[in-house]
Amino acid sequence: MVTEGENIRLTAREKRQLRGLAGSDPAYIKTKTQLKLFVDAHLVNYPGRTPEEKLLRRMLESFFPNLGYPSKKGAPHDCY
Repeated sequence: MVTEGENIRLTAREKRQLRGLAGSDPAYIKTKTQLKLFVDAHLVNYPGRTPEEKLLRRMLESFFPNLGYPSKKGAPHDCY
């Protein structure tokens, strides 16, 4: 991810990873605020009731630690 102030540019790999985790296209995301809203909107899909949901939620949260989500040591960043 390339950042300059509030503006961001996701790499092709990051877009693929987000699309796989969220199930929708993140192509419109151009700012940190848009990215945070995108992540927040898709976290509801993973409430954390099962081990799989917990893992997917953790992957989505930890993918962008600069958005204010707690960083979890050992969280998978390149699993998708």
